[in-house]
Amino acid sequence: MVKQFFILSLSFFIFLSAGAQLFPDQNYPTNYFRYPLAIPLKLNANFGEMRPNHFHMGLDLFTLRRENLPVYAPADGWISKVKVDPNGFGNAIYVSHPNGYTTLYCHMNTFPSKVLQAMKEGQYAKQSWKGDVEFDKDEFPVKKNELLAYSGNTGASAGPHVHYEIRRTDDDACLNALLFHRVHDVTPPDITKLAVYDRTKSTYEQTPRTMMLTRAAGGYSVAGGTITVSSEAVSFAIVATDRITGVPNANGIFEAVVYVDEEPVSGFQIDGIDYLQTRYLNAHIDYRIKTNGGSYYQHLSPLPGDRLPIYFKQDDGLIHLNDTATRQVKIVVKDANNNASTLRFKLKRTAAISPAANIQKDSRYMLPNQINIFEQGDVQMVSSEKSFYDAFRFVYNYKTSATAYSNIHVMHTPLIPVHDSMMFRIKPNKEIPASAHNRVVMIRNARGKTVVERAAFVKGWYEAKSREFGEFWLEVDEVPPTVAITGVADGGTVGNGSTITCTVADNKKTIYSFRAELDGEWLMFSGLGPVYRYRVDEHCPVGEHELKIRVEDEAGNVTERVIRFTRK
Repeated sequence: MVKQFFILSLSFFIFLSAGAQLFPDQNYPTNYFRYPLAIPLKLNANFGEMRPNHFHMGLDLFTLRRENLPVYAPADGWISKVKVDPNGFGNAIYVSHPNGYTTLYCHMNTFPSKVLQAMKEGQYAKQSWKGDVEFDKDEFPVKKNELLAYSGNTGASAGPHVHYEIRRTDDDACLNALLFHRVHDVTPPDITKLAVYDRTKSTYEQTPRTMMLTRAAGGYSVAGGTITVSSEAVSFAIVATDRITGVPNANGIFEAVVYVDEEPVSGFQIDGIDYLQTRYLNAHIDYRIKTNGGSYYQHLSPLPGDRLPIYFKQDDGLIHLNDTATRQVKIVVKDANNNASTLRFKLKRTAAISPAANIQKDSRYMLPNQINIFEQGDVQMVSSEKSFYDAFRFVYNYKTSATAYSNIHVMHTPLIPVHDSMMFRIKPNKEIPASAHNRVVMIRNARGKTVVERAAFVKGWYEAKSREFGEFWLEVDEVPPTVAITGVADGGTVGNGSTITCTVADNKKTIYSFRAELDGEWLMFSGLGPVYRYRVDEHCPVGEHELKIRVEDEAGNVTERVIRFTRK
């Protein structure tokens, strides 16, 4: 029976008997950390909000729509790390504390001068502008209320704010900072929509029944008060948000549990997630609905391949309807302050039962928690055990191309989420010139977005990895990138504080690496293509110099530019 398949991943979750505590205690210190800003606490976003491919892992602190607000140490500790992440955190600073927690502050504009200098030395030691620079415990001790940084809008930030996290130092798990910083909040969450799934089938092989909810004095309900199903195993997903009292923007919820006849069946509490797990958001939500422009429906019973540690479930976490008796169902949704909203309805199975497909015996199905392989002629796909969250019947097609060096392989649909990367292998269908064997790239097109990956040649196949389905084909790229240098001319002069800018371009719009050297030594340019900048400093002393810029694209084409100039 297909029900056996949906129990494969039980070892990843907690088994609890009826009446036992559903989730671990959060014995977090509530008076240890001060609020890191000198203005009243107000949130732009909270912990656990749904974002594309990830949970929001901290609190976004309101900074009066301004930059350069001072950020203060919330407790004694030491600066353990700084980070430059242009695609995410921007300029970030980490403070470890003796009570076993680390606090993190992102999107900063700048740090104290002594930290900046040590950060710069670390970047030169690693020969990388991006990435982490770690410090010893006794290098930068800080006291509570000491200045740490000035707020900003760096990295992947849509406006001035401070992204603030509290982590367990030992395992780097992100914790809900609202359990440390208690705020006045007496407003319960809103529950707006409900989805019903037939769990004798894959969630990817059905369109769930969705319904709007009505709100009354006693809580929420469905139209008519009763949901009738034809399956012997069902689960639910909800659309719910929360608001802190006095703050208008909607935030994510903290906890949701489904009860049947007053017995807890399954649910989640969003706390203790690390960045290696955050992509499992795509299992926690109905990915297809969201990708098609719909709401974030959060599953109350985890999918078989969902390895998040946030769930409670009895047995397999599904609601089993072995007869046609009417069950009383309630779904309780809470925020971090324990404000709760409740949805109540009746659930009844009809006499007829929908037949279940035996997907275990269908070779065209991809299954979670195991390696899956697809092979057909000139194309292969190999998944890992963690690639898929639920089963689905794989669909393949191809199109011919007059310009590509292979068929265009249509590998299923990007509406199925992928966790671990899959290996794709393609054989060319026309001869590739010997000079171009090392210039082959694999192109992926999904939902109008084109991605170019360097393809390795292995035993007659070109291979590359992807975490998304779509259309795949091979192209040859022998066009090197271009490099334009401004701010100094060949044979010219520059002064201290002048800015040298390199602007790169590529026909495939993909730069694999950028490196600058001054007199044979690595020189730190900041930025993320296509524009890189260097501000003349002590690493360019007075005198004559040679600047070499080397840029490589995804196909391995290299362009080098060399200019000579004098520092005044």
